[in-house]
Amino acid sequence: MIRVEQIVIKEFRGIRDLTINFKGENFAVCGPNGTGKSGVVDALEFALTGNISRLSGKGTGEVSVKDHAPHVDSRNRPDKAKVILTISIPNQSKTFTVTRTVKEPLTPTVVPDEPAIHEVLRRVASHPEFALSRRELIRYVISAPGDRAKEVQALLQLDQVENLRTTLQKIANAYQRDINPLKREREETQEQLLRAIEISDLSPEKLLAAVNVRRALLGLGPIAVLTASTSLRDGIVAAGTDTVRPTRVPKSQAVADLKNLSELIGRLASTETISLCQTLLEEVTKLNADPLVADSVTRERFLESALAFIDDEKCPVCDTPWNLVELKAIVTNKLRHFEEITKKREGLQQQSEPLLVLVTELRSALASVERYGALLTPVVNVRPIQEFKSSIASRAKMIEDFLPLAATITALGKYSEVPANASETIAALETAIAAIPEPTEQDAARDYLTVCQERLEAYRRISLRHKQAEERYAVTKKIYDTYATVSTSVLEGIYKKVEKDFSELYRFINRNDEGKFSALLTPSIGKLSFGVDFYGRGFFPPGAYHSEGHQDGMGICLYLALMRYLLGDSFTFAVLDDVLMSVDVAHRREVCELLKKEFPKTQFILTTHDQIWLRHMKSVGLISARAFIHFKNWNVDVGPTEWSNRDVWQEIDSALNKNDVHTAAGILRHYLEFISLEICHCLRAPVELRADAQFQLGDLLPAAIGRFRSLLKEGKASAQSWGKADELAAITSREAEFSKCVQESLVEQWQINPAIHYNNWADFQPADFKPVVQSFRSLTESFVCPAVECGGMLYVLPERGKREEVRCPCKATSINLIKKP
Repeated sequence: MIRVEQIVIKEFRGIRDLTINFKGENFAVCGPNGTGKSGVVDALEFALTGNISRLSGKGTGEVSVKDHAPHVDSRNRPDKAKVILTISIPNQSKTFTVTRTVKEPLTPTVVPDEPAIHEVLRRVASHPEFALSRRELIRYVISAPGDRAKEVQALLQLDQVENLRTTLQKIANAYQRDINPLKREREETQEQLLRAIEISDLSPEKLLAAVNVRRALLGLGPIAVLTASTSLRDGIVAAGTDTVRPTRVPKSQAVADLKNLSELIGRLASTETISLCQTLLEEVTKLNADPLVADSVTRERFLESALAFIDDEKCPVCDTPWNLVELKAIVTNKLRHFEEITKKREGLQQQSEPLLVLVTELRSALASVERYGALLTPVVNVRPIQEFKSSIASRAKMIEDFLPLAATITALGKYSEVPANASETIAALETAIAAIPEPTEQDAARDYLTVCQERLEAYRRISLRHKQAEERYAVTKKIYDTYATVSTSVLEGIYKKVEKDFSELYRFINRNDEGKFSALLTPSIGKLSFGVDFYGRGFFPPGAYHSEGHQDGMGICLYLALMRYLLGDSFTFAVLDDVLMSVDVAHRREVCELLKKEFPKTQFILTTHDQIWLRHMKSVGLISARAFIHFKNWNVDVGPTEWSNRDVWQEIDSALNKNDVHTAAGILRHYLEFISLEICHCLRAPVELRADAQFQLGDLLPAAIGRFRSLLKEGKASAQSWGKADELAAITSREAEFSKCVQESLVEQWQINPAIHYNNWADFQPADFKPVVQSFRSLTESFVCPAVECGGMLYVLPERGKREEVRCPCKATSINLIKKP
């Protein structure tokens, strides 16, 4: 897609005014923590997307791009906070600039303003994963399978696949939840119908046989076939036997209904029911004693998400330090505990099913008898029955919902209670109905057919609703299963390719000890399991046995494999913010080689606070000799300051022009310590070992000078042995010039330490200190290639073993160290 040629940052984050020329190549930004590296990353992201991920989204609180992207001194002038990015499009040989201000982050100025360029920017903005920190990277490795699936699918822009799957699952689950209550209601309605018809099981033959006997008593013809629209009372009105709906109580049916109600109330107060309630009550009470249960449903999801945020040494919200290992263990244990709670809760809900069935039957029975109250003479007030019915319905709802547990405990404690006024009302109905005269044979037959028809219609209605619910669930489940199967199959194909590439990349950086490494990315419905080989002992989660450094290496490799699958040849730009620092020391060089060899078309912008890592990047050739910027410090007024010749010498000159010798001497000394360490590394100079790596100028500069003298001497001897007079003359001249620089620096060197450590700087004038500066500038420049277009540090090849050559990055300088045999 793109490569970044240059960035200009003004009044943005902690940067006042900074220009970096990336030249479309790999580039490193190095410096201690707090010197402005992340400000460069933020500026790149802002210029390309109009957003800064670390200032937006979850966990950022009151921090925002609008209020906090400008430099603190420009917070009231968001128009001054801007980033100008010069971008090239490799496959179009086209270059353009993007200027974006915090005042109008979503309306950048693009030159040239062409639709094709806007489309390129749109595509880049749709892939914000081009900028990745270690916190984001490790989510692909150390996370729950469900969360990993979301992270990886979001990166591959397949998150809509998971979103649709989740939606389909929710629809199917909702329809499934409708089935059980309707099933219970249908079964109870069927029981009522069987009692009315007075048969043991519901079959068309038995139903019609019983019904036709009563129809014959009324002089009505038999019903031959029972259809969905058959009326058991068909013909009664036509025969003149039922001109109006009867208002009396059908005694035989009422007696049967009251008997059924009495039996159900007996079951409600039975030893078996009370025992089940007591068992459930004890278990739920015990569960409720756990303080985590009440909010387990929401906190379980929260803690699963939290695992992705505790991969740093500090809280991402308040920056409070924490023990990473201990915190992960606490969260993992809580999640495990929540899983146990969920299983126990589901088990108890399943045990409570008989109670819900009994309540359904009891509510139906109460509804059947309460309607008789208004038909009796005198009328019986059935309000207590209605209140009892409402009360047990409320208890059943609490038990079915299960949460909050306190409500469930209350419902279980009162489950078998029958209000005294409800019992009195039922008794009054029994007395009144018993006093009704026995009906004639024809009246009984008519009442029989009327009640049977009412209950048959109720049964048909609930059966239809139950069937529709089952059909809805069956269809949505079929859709869900088909979609899940097909999407999982497609994802399997994708993950197989990523899995293969990931394994190869990881083997590359760990070829010395895990040359046979392999991995398994296994998708299942809504999840993505990640198993990695551990020295042939089997496949385990990455966090099981591999060290944190190896896990971080896996994160880099998995990210690269995913990006290569997603973008292919369009993967031309990536920002890795301090992610390489997390890889263990033994494999950092290999990661550099991996990026250089496997991704030659990708421009990597890398940040690190480790100078050794920066040297690996240069020595391997991942970045060129000058393709880096080294921040030495930061302050709020100036922003980051570079360790570069231009900045250092300009900064020293500026201090001397202000008569500030003390500051100039301090900058010079710190720079000499920095550059001497670089020279010693490149020339393989022997330096006395210090376990704390706190080398001083006296440890480094003499070693660097001594090593270069030795190398020049070896180079002369080699040139002489091969009979190369021109090379011998060039090295001799270089040696003489180098000796002159050394002598000048040694003559003046005594002035530096007093100027810093003994506060005698007041005794020096800028004119006295300028020769010191010039002598050391000439000395340090002796260790670099004189070619203007190169300017790279001279280094010895190979890095280990017998020395063979002194070379510069552009190869303009090449001193052979091997004598003619």
